[in-house]
Amino acid sequence: MKRLLVFATAVSALLAVGAEVPEPVKPFVKEAERVFPEAGEFTLLKPGVYQVRDGNSNVLGSLYLETIGDSERQFGYAGTIEIAVLFDKEQRVAGVLIGKNQETPSFLNRVRAARFLESWNKLKMNEIPGKEVDFVTGATYSSSAIHAGVRKLAESYLKMAEDEKKVPVAPAAAAPAVPKSPEVIQLERRIAMLQRIVSGSQVLLKQLQERKEDELKLRLIAALEGPEAAQKFAKENKLMFFNHPGRGGKKSPVTLAAEKYKASKSEADLQALKAAILANYERMLQTVPPHNAEQEKALEAVKARLAMVLKQGGAKAPAAAASAPGKMKFRSPEAQEQEEKIAKLAAAYRQNRDPQVLGQLRKEVTRQLVQGTLAMSAAIEKKEQETARLKDHLAEFTRDPDAVIQKRLDALTK
Repeated sequence: MKRLLVFATAVSALLAVGAEVPEPVKPFVKEAERVFPEAGEFTLLKPGVYQVRDGNSNVLGSLYLETIGDSERQFGYAGTIEIAVLFDKEQRVAGVLIGKNQETPSFLNRVRAARFLESWNKLKMNEIPGKEVDFVTGATYSSSAIHAGVRKLAESYLKMAEDEKKVPVAPAAAAPAVPKSPEVIQLERRIAMLQRIVSGSQVLLKQLQERKEDELKLRLIAALEGPEAAQKFAKENKLMFFNHPGRGGKKSPVTLAAEKYKASKSEADLQALKAAILANYERMLQTVPPHNAEQEKALEAVKARLAMVLKQGGAKAPAAAASAPGKMKFRSPEAQEQEEKIAKLAAAYRQNRDPQVLGQLRKEVTRQLVQGTLAMSAAIEKKEQETARLKDHLAEFTRDPDAVIQKRLDALTK
């Protein structure tokens, strides 16, 4: 009886714990429970797709994970965003879920507050790719990255379904994929981000130069009616509007002038507000071109670095095989002169086998080895210092790009 009681207790404990959550699903469990509070089991149906059940094994829906790697995701503002899509029993979207990400939390909070993740609710899988959505003001890059992720997810599963209908053909043997190094991945992300910045800055500059009256009106609407009204005006008039989050609580002259006019409603304060907007506009006309040039220069530098890294990665084996055993290459004239001296001593010893010549040869080879070791050590130390400096810069940028960009803008617009 006692053994039976222990067995029953153990079975009850196992049932209470429930099935273990699959590792790929774990980043989305909390988000999934917001949509399906009773979700308790995630069972693999096929690669990337899990059936969602409650504690009584009743089917609630299905969870679709992305089929792409992190390097293929669109960059948000500060990093990539992993997403998944939850479907109900009728195979309609029940919610878009956010998993692992490197995004600035305040931007994701804006995305959630705007209910952007519900933009695809009630859609069938084949309706997702054509769905047009309005990006969230103040979180444009984040919402754009999520939109791209949802679209790619749907397109990948729709393609799989289409391929399954076709007659299977034996695939040709493919060369194994070469994994990308962490530096290559970081450089590619940096390039993608700089390309978006450069593209956006070029559009903004053209708008400043060619549509002055529309730009001034857009800024006036933003100051008096808020970013949502400005975003609507920009969309209707095919303008670019970017509302950068304020930092440090310091108000701009335009904000102060707008507050003063809203309180007084006087014509004088309205004219003062328009003057502040005009001054800001004229300042941007001066600062945006050099800012664009700097970003374009940075983009070309990162592209050049990526090309060099990829080239070095493919040239290591031939370079190692190029040198004959015992043969060394020297760049400085002093080192070349020493190598010639060693070659002459070696030739003399081979002729007469003189022990004194062999002693001189040993002395010169030893000196060459010591000098070469010191030179290589110094070069390695210098490269390590430069690598450490670059890693610090990269870490600072990826940790808080918003702060770095704002610091740069502050320096340009003083």
